[in-house]
Formats: sequence, structure tokens, C-alpha cells
Amino acid sequence: MKTLKILFVFTFLGATAYAGPWFEKANFGGTARHRSSAFSIGNMGYIGLGHINSGVDVEYEDFWRYDPASDTWTQIANYPEGRCYHAAAFVIGNKGYVGTGRLESGSYSKKFFCYDPLTNTWTQIADVLGVARRGAVGFSLNGKGYVGTGQTTSGFSKDFYEYDPNTNTWTAKALFPGAARTSAVGFTIEGNGYLGTGQTNAGSVNDFYQYNAQLNQWILKAPVGVITRQEATGFAVNGLGYIGTGDDFSSGNNYSDFWEYDPVLNTWVQIEDFAGTARRYLAAFVIGSRAYAGTGTSGTNFKDFWMFDQILSVLQRKSAQIEVTLFPNPAAEKIHMSLGDLPTFINPTSINLSIYNPTGKVCKQISFTSNSQVLDVLNLPDGWYIYRLEYDNQAFKTGKFIVQK
Repeated sequence: MKTLKILFVFTFLGATAYAGPWFEKANFGGTARHRSSAFSIGNMGYIGLGHINSGVDVEYEDFWRYDPASDTWTQIANYPEGRCYHAAAFVIGNKGYVGTGRLESGSYSKKFFCYDPLTNTWTQIADVLGVARRGAVGFSLNGKGYVGTGQTTSGFSKDFYEYDPNTNTWTAKALFPGAARTSAVGFTIEGNGYLGTGQTNAGSVNDFYQYNAQLNQWILKAPVGVITRQEATGFAVNGLGYIGTGDDFSSGNNYSDFWEYDPVLNTWVQIEDFAGTARRYLAAFVIGSRAYAGTGTSGTNFKDFWMFDQILSVLQRKSAQIEVTLFPNPAAEKIHMSLGDLPTFINPTSINLSIYNPTGKVCKQISFTSNSQVLDVLNLPDGWYIYRLEYDNQAFKTGKFIVQK
């Protein structure tokens, strides 16, 4: 009978433990839309601009600030160039930069604006070099901003430019070596820029390149996943890159899959799917170890908003590789528990331990102070117990031990 109870508890814990790593948050504060622009400054995220084109094309000029601590949206100053979509964005220091895009008039823009969250004001900076465009990629490296690729009135482009905020000037850099494209994905990992996927004259692609700013050089890397895609989203967290969603051709088959890139190994691994409806033009930004993503379209425009907990994702997927050792087991007074080698970006102090008796009642809860912890079991009755390791109240590994005095 005891064995049945133990098995029941393990089944119960297993069924409820592995939630996430996508969690739905408060809906985006503005109207549902796609081709929005997004960035983050400090502990706040920002999404704005975009359009809907279901029958009637409607563009937007509003911008919204997201506070993850209160899970609330607040409207900020409108974009000064007016209604616009498919604009590029990057962040330098404590200021956001947004520019290019398609205007309400139908013309493309090459203007750029700097947003200061302290004053809630936009200031126009120098126009980006090259021709006006939409669907360009933006990212920042070493205190400078970079913008390139995109769609112009004459077709897709592959030119690439660097912005220096100290001199308010743009400089032409090495051309992107892949096919000219629009609706690609770009982000930064540890001092290097990355750009990949997108729509080319030959259709959607999954090639992926690294940009070394010091050498002004592009290097071909492993392709993203196993299918081509465009109009996807991407971001980088704790030294790993992520690309997902999008579609195979404009207004084509929408995706919900996500892939994780390790720049050290130059490999992509498929991870948990995006938890919302499959879509294209998902807008995303990163705060700490979490990414936030929302809006987009599948033909229907969305305003739902989601948080991706990267640490929970890694812990859950690599739980089998995290070797938990217990000694002694059975134990009479104390058990030494070691978590082994956690990923370097995961702090053991963020991990908690819950101990359950065979009926499912919580007997003890402990916060880790290092990779190893001493469990005092002297006051626990003899019998079987189940431990549950948790990050942010979500379990990623369970096991059992015996108390025997």
C-alpha cells in the first residue's frame, strides 16, 4: 500500500511539475497589431508602432512601456514621425533608438529617433545612410548601433551601417554576405552581432551569420533549425540565441517552433514551442534572464503577451544531465545533497527544495546557498520522502530518499 502511495505522489508531481517556460502575461496595452518595434531599457520593455491590414490598412504611432514587476502597460510619448510600421530598433546605454519603416503615406523612411525614458521624449538623430527602407534588422554592439538589410522601393537590400551616438554619425560597414533580404532576425551575444533567416528573392531562408565589429567581418554559421523561415522573432539571453515563429512565405504557414543557438558549439537545438497561437511578426525584448514577446498576426492580429523564462527552460530540458547526489541514503540525521555542475549562468541561490512525505504533504522547504546543501532529517519520521527541486516555483527535477534511524 505504501508503494502505491509513493507512486501516486510521483505521478502527481510529474503531472504538475513541468509547467512553462512560456507564461502568459497582461495583454499588450495598445490595439492588436503586427510589424511592431520592440526594445528594453533597464527593467522596462517597450513595444510600439505596427499596423493591421485586414481589408483596411491602419498604421499606429503609439508606444507602450511594460513593467514586469507589476505586469502592467503604460502608454508613453507617441513616435514623432507619426504612424509607421516595420521599423528597426536598438538600444545604446539607457536610450532606445527607432527608425526606418513604412509610413502611413506608403513611403519608406530613413529617419531615426532616440527615446529617453527619463524625460519620456523622442529626439531626432541623423538619418541612416543608404536608401529608405522597412523590415531592416537592428542591434547594438560595444556602445554603437547597427542597422542593415530590409526592403527598399527597388527591392531587398544587404547594406549595413553603424551608428556612433558620440558623434551622431552613421558609417557604412561590410555588406551582409548572404542574399539581400527583409524581415530577418538580429541580436547580440557577448560582443558579436548575429543576423539570419528572412525573405529573399528566392523565398524564405534559414542561413545565419555572425558579425565581428572589430574586424568588420561576417562569418557564416550553422543554419537555423531544419526549415526556412521569414518574419520570425529572435533574442539573446545569457549567452544563448533564440529564433522562432514566423512563416515559410508571406502570409504562408505560420510557425510556433523555437530554436536555441549555442555560439560556442555553433549548434541549434529545438526547444519548447511558443505557447501562444502560431504567428509571424512576433515582437520581443529581453529583461534579465527572461524574454517577453507579443503582438503579431496569423491573419488575425494579436495583442496577447508572453514571458519566456530561459533559466527554467534550460533547467527543465537539461534536468537529466543535472546529477543530484544524496549521501547517505538512507539517512538518520543529515543528508548531503549536491546539484553537480549547473549551467554557468544559473545561480544556485535561485533554486529551492521542497520535501514531501508519501501522502503528498510538504514536510520541509529549503533555499539553496550553493551547489551543495545539508538537509536536516532528524525530526522526520522514518519512511520514504520525495524531493522536488524548483526554480521560480516551477519544478525541474524530482527524486526520493529514505529516512531510517
